[in-house]
Amino acid sequence: MVRRNCAREALVLTTVAAGVFLASPTKGHASDNLDPTMIAIENEQGTLRYGYKGIAVKEVQKTLNNLYLYTDKIDGIFGPNTKQAVMQFQAMHGIKVDGIVGPQTWKHLEKSVATAAYKKPLQLGDSGTLVMSMQKRLQTLNYYTHEIDGIFGSGTKKALIEYQTRNALRADGIGVAGPQTLAHLLNNINKKGVSVKIKKVKKQVQKSVDTAVVTIARKFLGSPYKWGGTSPTGFDCSGFLQYVFAAKNIKIPRTVSDIWNFGSDIGKASIGDIVFFETYKPGPSHAGIYIGNNKFIHASSDGVMISNMHNSYWKKRFLGVKRISN
Repeated sequence: MVRRNCAREALVLTTVAAGVFLASPTKGHASDNLDPTMIAIENEQGTLRYGYKGIAVKEVQKTLNNLYLYTDKIDGIFGPNTKQAVMQFQAMHGIKVDGIVGPQTWKHLEKSVATAAYKKPLQLGDSGTLVMSMQKRLQTLNYYTHEIDGIFGSGTKKALIEYQTRNALRADGIGVAGPQTLAHLLNNINKKGVSVKIKKVKKQVQKSVDTAVVTIARKFLGSPYKWGGTSPTGFDCSGFLQYVFAAKNIKIPRTVSDIWNFGSDIGKASIGDIVFFETYKPGPSHAGIYIGNNKFIHASSDGVMISNMHNSYWKKRFLGVKRISN
């Protein structure tokens, strides 16, 4: 039996995954289990977004997994990790970064499906979408200065060797981009010459915490997420923190890693402290304001919201607590 969400939905043929019928999303909670008796139906636009589930979502997860962008369970559920991987894919290909698989994102995913298997290490003479993605990342990180043509030539190899040497990546072989190198490269944001370093800060316990920042932060619940956003029209996680603390005339750095280095170490969180998490890359990469009862307010990929630190996703990624002095 086919379950339909609305009258608009109709079974369509998509070109993704070499002519396979990709069903589309039934909308639901990302935590739901897939109903094995359900045939997912694709809506007219074929758009996938957070909360959807179905065979099409699973195919997207497989493609992103082959690109070393998605490493979670391939379950057909469009949850936070799937959305984060989609956003990284969009950023690499110059598509609007919104975490939604729309026409442009589908187009680039289709091109990726048509290329050779990604699990094979890339080396001199190879070509394709993943080589292009690797070149773009090496260029963004200030290692590659040639044309982005998707061809693994001598210039690409030279840039790759420099990157591997600088980051002590030896498992794949020098000049060969295998699983270790690609996973590190495609998730790295530290440019050569401006690498982020996590400094050890002496433990300093402040006797008072400005709890007023929580009151300010709550005013923006529901504000949308925006990559690089720093205002109520759209926040990313560090932009949200900076905006809230600025309202109390407290100036903090712009990036999560710099805020981590800026704050004072605290053993146990109090209301108003900043809690940090290790998400898509090593070190602090996400943060929010602790509001008590093991909860924190933050700008997630779904906008400003309150989450429980004991949630399985956040609990295993918790990194530490910092306090910002008045």
